Amino acid sequence: MNNKDIKKMTLEELRKTNDEMKDSIDFERQIDICSQIIKLEPSNFIAFNNRGAAYTKLGEYNKAIEDCNKAIELNPKYAEAFYNRGNAYAKLREYNKAIEDYNKAIELNPKYFETFNNRGAAYAELGEYNKAIEDYNQAIKLKPEYVEAFYNRGIAYAKLGKYDKAIEDYNQAIKLNPEFADAFVNRGNAYTELGKYNKAIEDYNQAIKFNPELADAFVNRGIIYTELGKYNKAIEDYNQAIKLNPEFAEAFYNRGSTYAKLGEYNKAIGDYNKATKLAPQYAEAFGNRGNSYTELGKYNKAIEDYNKVIKLNPKDVKAFNNRGNAYRKLGGEVNEEKAIKDFKKADEILKNPNEAELRVSTQKEIKEIGKTTKETQEFQAILEELEEDHEKDEENWMWVSIFAIIIMMTIFLMIFLFLICSNTSMSPNMYFYTFYVFFSIITFTIIRQYTNAKALRIEASNRVAMAKMFERVKKENENYQEEFLPKLADAIAYSTIKEKNSNGLAEKIIDILDKLKK
Repeated sequence: MNNKDIKKMTLEELRKTNDEMKDSIDFERQIDICSQIIKLEPSNFIAFNNRGAAYTKLGEYNKAIEDCNKAIELNPKYAEAFYNRGNAYAKLREYNKAIEDYNKAIELNPKYFETFNNRGAAYAELGEYNKAIEDYNQAIKLKPEYVEAFYNRGIAYAKLGKYDKAIEDYNQAIKLNPEFADAFVNRGNAYTELGKYNKAIEDYNQAIKFNPELADAFVNRGIIYTELGKYNKAIEDYNQAIKLNPEFAEAFYNRGSTYAKLGEYNKAIGDYNKATKLAPQYAEAFGNRGNSYTELGKYNKAIEDYNKVIKLNPKDVKAFNNRGNAYRKLGGEVNEEKAIKDFKKADEILKNPNEAELRVSTQKEIKEIGKTTKETQEFQAILEELEEDHEKDEENWMWVSIFAIIIMMTIFLMIFLFLICSNTSMSPNMYFYTFYVFFSIITFTIIRQYTNAKALRIEASNRVAMAKMFERVKKENENYQEEFLPKLADAIAYSTIKEKNSNGLAEKIIDILDKLKK
């Protein structure tokens, strides 16, 4: 590369140096060279384009757009100028304008693989992940060893919840670039979503090894340590992330959440304060700070935070429920009315799930709900099976009771007639009452067994109904849960008592018969 004084260079030398510096990171010198070319040759569209690209690298996006406009004006079929202007628009978050420029660049040069990749990134920013994947596919088709396209496609698959496919793409990106720290971080994130925490930690370790200043890797590893209950290790990671990036709001937020799990609510509030200062729109940080204030009994401060959450997200069910609970904790008729109003608002949002922006958004929370539902369904299946068994026992004992009564009556009549006809000194009435008492006890015992079986079947049926109510109430708001879940749990527990203390005659006889049977 020519280090000669720019003003002393010929136009030919400037052009040559401009070409050589296309991939250089010395953007200031590149701008100076292009400016000198433009001064000497005002119609040089390549110089305008290259200076625009350099301005983009320096974050001066409006200047970049002006230069690309001039390059396009000088050469309307110059694909690279549309591509570079698209990049500048993308940096300004004007993704639709960026896509328009990428479309034109692709129209002029259908084999421009970088344009497909960048258009895919713009679609991804707009949440159109399937379109993004189509563009990444085309970029990879044009350049099979295009690391960035594999990496970006992996991110798009992850956004769609297709974590296995995302991992395949991250694997390929790492294979092509074994020291690609960001790919390790994102693969770790995918493993985390799949619950494969050890593999995720391994990936974060690798990312930190290749880039010890990658704050995201420390935060994400900290999140896993928190999930595993290793709070001190998690805090160490958050500390390191904050040391690397003192303005990393998410690191403060997660450290605050970990302090809250340790019951250190004042420390948690300090971290949430920092997170909300760095990110004033951070609704979750306000919500969690409100929760910490609630734990400390500072309900008015908690209400202030829940107000901020609701202002940022008017459809946040948890915020309404938590604010309602805080009002209720404050006590008084006026606060109780406010609490009820918040609970009703939460119910209205839940009744319109298409309009509600619930904070049950992560795959982790969805998995937890699925896990709970599965456990509840398994519990109900056991109860239903128990109900069927008791129903069979009831039916069996019913028929035993009927046959036993018929047989007992037949035997009783035969013996009674025999005694009357036989020559005995005992009066017939005495025989009658003796056998009447004996057979009544036996008959009553059998019937009692039937009624016990019937009672067990009814109890089993009740337990099934209560378990279904338990699952339904769990889906209601927290106010209902607090009121009804404990009662339902007690009812289920009471209904499952199999042994009752009783000193009744029938129970004693049943006990004796059981012992004789054994």
